Amino acid sequence: METRSEDAQALDVDRIQDLLDRDAIRHIQIRYAWSLDNHNWEALKEVFLPDAVADYRGERFEGLEAIVAKCASSLEPADASQHLNGCHWAQIDGDKAIAGCYFIATKYIADVPGGDTFIVGGKYIDQMVRTPEGWRIAHRLLEQNFLDGNPEVETLSQTRWAARQQEGG
Repeated sequence: METRSEDAQALDVDRIQDLLDRDAIRHIQIRYAWSLDNHNWEALKEVFLPDAVADYRGERFEGLEAIVAKCASSLEPADASQHLNGCHWAQIDGDKAIAGCYFIATKYIADVPGGDTFIVGGKYIDQMVRTPEGWRIAHRLLEQNFLDGNPEVETLSQTRWAARQQEGG
């Protein structure tokens, strides 16, 4: 019976760490989507570094509070949303990684003339950092591939948010 060399065992440890890191990164990307759809802004804060930057469809948001405010203003006025991620990937280099996934984000508001949904499809590209609390996004780029559905859903969502802000809420 052959025994494995110490080199082979070391490679196995490295491979296991790589798999654990990839799973943790995928979990952060999924937690982002879950946090958005559940309006759980505290959970969203666990996805990003405090000084993170997000570039969403041509708009840049610097710092955790700005990112959370943007997400809340976009999604709270909708009746529902659903963010689906897939085809996750990561290139890990020590305590840093470049990672990404494809997404389809659907925003729903009932009874909007012309259709109840507005859909954005694209990919996220993340610069990530390993922290004592786990992997966090330092920079997120949203690359839009397509829009579908009724743009009036997006317009109504923005109108609802503006009205809410004028009412002091």
